Amino acid sequence: MNKLILEANNLFKTCGFPYFVCGGFALDIFAGEELRPHGDFDISVFKEDKREVLEFLKNNGWPVYGRFFDFDKPETLTEFYLITDLNESKIDECSNMWAVKPGSFVEMILKEDKPGVYTYKIHEPRLQGFDFIELAFDTQKNNKFVWEENPSIALELDKAILYKDGVPYMAPELVLFLKSPPFYTTNDYQKPKTAADFKAIIPLLSDESKKWLIDALETAYPDGYKWLDGLGV
Repeated sequence: MNKLILEANNLFKTCGFPYFVCGGFALDIFAGEELRPHGDFDISVFKEDKREVLEFLKNNGWPVYGRFFDFDKPETLTEFYLITDLNESKIDECSNMWAVKPGSFVEMILKEDKPGVYTYKIHEPRLQGFDFIELAFDTQKNNKFVWEENPSIALELDKAILYKDGVPYMAPELVLFLKSPPFYTTNDYQKPKTAADFKAIIPLLSDESKKWLIDALETAYPDGYKWLDGLGV
C-alpha cells in the first residue's frame, strides 16, 4: 500500500474519533494500485468531531488553516485563515481545512491586502511526502452517511466506510458521487482528474455499488446526468 496512506493511518489510528481516507487515495486503496498522480491527501471526519481533529492535529505539530469557500465566488477558494483558538465559533462554518507542515510543497502566504488571510503557492504538482492533509467534514445520521444537500441520499456507514489492511477509506461509489457536482466536472483543474477516476473505477464496482450510484445521481440530478450513460442507464 502507498506509504503516504500508511503514514496517514499511523497518525490517525490513535485519534479516538472516526476518520477515513477519501478522494483519489481512497480510490487507489479500493483498486489496489495508484490510478493517477495526486496533488493532495484527503481525510474525512464527521462534523461533530471537527474540534477534536483540530486539537489532535495541533497536538501533533500540524498548523491548520480554515477555508470558507463559495463555489459562486472563485476568489474564496484560495483564501484561508490560521486556526489558533479551538473555541472560535467560526470554526463551525469552515467549509474545509488544510493541515500544512512547514516545508510542504504547499506554501501558505499571508495576503498583503487582507490582514489575517492566507493564500497559497504550490511548488510541485504532486504530493511527495506526508506533509499536507485536506480535511473534509461529512455528516452521519441514524448510522448512515448522509449527503447534506439532499438527506434522502444516504448510505449505511458499514457500506460507506470500508477497510483494507486496517485502513478505513470511503467507498468508491460514494467518492464518485461526491465528485459529481459541477465544480469537479467543469473546473479546468478538477475535470481531468474526475474523468480519470470515473473511467478507472466504474468497471470495478459491484452491481450493488453501481446501483447505489445510479440511484444517487438520478435523485441529485433529476434532469439527467452525463455519467449515467457510462453506468449503462
